[in-house]
Amino acid sequence: MPRFTYRAKDHALHVLEGTIEADNEAAVVTQLGREGVFPISITELGAPTSSSPGTPLLGRIGPRALAYTTHQLADLLGGGLPLLSALTLLARQTESPSLRRVIEALADAVRDGRSLSEALADHPRVFPPLYRSVVKAGEVGGGLEQALSRLAELGEHEAELRSRVFSASAYPLFVLGLAAAMTAFLMAYVIPRLSLVLLETGQLLPLATRILLGLSGLVTRWWWAMALGAALLGWALRRWHSSARGRAMLDRALIAVPAVGSLVRRVDTARFARSLGTMVGQGVPILQALEVVAENLANATLRQAVSRARDAVRDGSSLAGALSATRQFPMFVSNMVAVGEESGTVDAALLKVAAAYERELDRVLRTLTAILEPVLLVFVGTIVLGIVLAMLLPVFQLGLGVQ
Repeated sequence: MPRFTYRAKDHALHVLEGTIEADNEAAVVTQLGREGVFPISITELGAPTSSSPGTPLLGRIGPRALAYTTHQLADLLGGGLPLLSALTLLARQTESPSLRRVIEALADAVRDGRSLSEALADHPRVFPPLYRSVVKAGEVGGGLEQALSRLAELGEHEAELRSRVFSASAYPLFVLGLAAAMTAFLMAYVIPRLSLVLLETGQLLPLATRILLGLSGLVTRWWWAMALGAALLGWALRRWHSSARGRAMLDRALIAVPAVGSLVRRVDTARFARSLGTMVGQGVPILQALEVVAENLANATLRQAVSRARDAVRDGSSLAGALSATRQFPMFVSNMVAVGEESGTVDAALLKVAAAYERELDRVLRTLTAILEPVLLVFVGTIVLGIVLAMLLPVFQLGLGVQ
């Protein structure tokens, strides 16, 4: 059985050191907790430290990693550890160097007497406003462990939602990229060599062949200008999209597209319902919760709708009536919220809405993927077949002329 060395404090804040046998670090925490001792650090004897050379530096902390770490912190607090001891132990057992540094900074801030929510505000790129608001509500209500558990569940659902959307879009993007690469190879390498053979015959080439040769010549001679133009166009579109007006126009157009708009609306509705349900369940005031949730939505049109709903609630409207008045959320959402308001279980109603739309989103994504696969294959095959036929037409023409 592995052996661990530990440094801990007892109820009189005396520092204790020793070794203990246990299956893992969590078992060490449990054993020490039963003895009334709170560990500061735990190290497995003979195990390499997480800061050993060669450890990759990860600059970005993903939602799944953050959810897993939050779950660990909730478990440590549930085991009876004080917040500072839990953060210190969590920093030691975290594999990601960037996340470990963040947790160590949180521990230093808590050691200096600051609350966890105040310490989280020092790292806005890691902990979004929704995360900080739920933690603050947990601190005020005395339920920090429960708040962290709800945040971990929310993060896991968010990561799963992103994974579903990414998985559904990965195949179409791969096929389109492959089609673009094949077309570029044919136009820049294969067709110019075949064109020399065709031009030596001296015959009048078919119109399709002449168009294809013209496009090939344009690509081979002016590829640098086309690449530069594409880069400038991408830069301009990025700048326009980053502006508030450009983003609003694009999101408004995107949500109006029949199939795509329905998908975007389902994704943001599920995200809205789960985030708001989590915050309301933790005791966050409804106006603050609506303001924070609006920032969590991807589509600007739906963000504006939530902001209008917040203003309506501030003026005395019910949440169900305010959501219905925006005309941006399905009737099912406002009906479920109305039932929740009557029974005093708005948070549970919102979580049910989120679960329903996540199931619906999963079904829609599977259907779209099943439809797009043959459509994209036909699309790519048509492009390649058109290029091949345009190059073979002069050969067929020449063969008929010889006969």
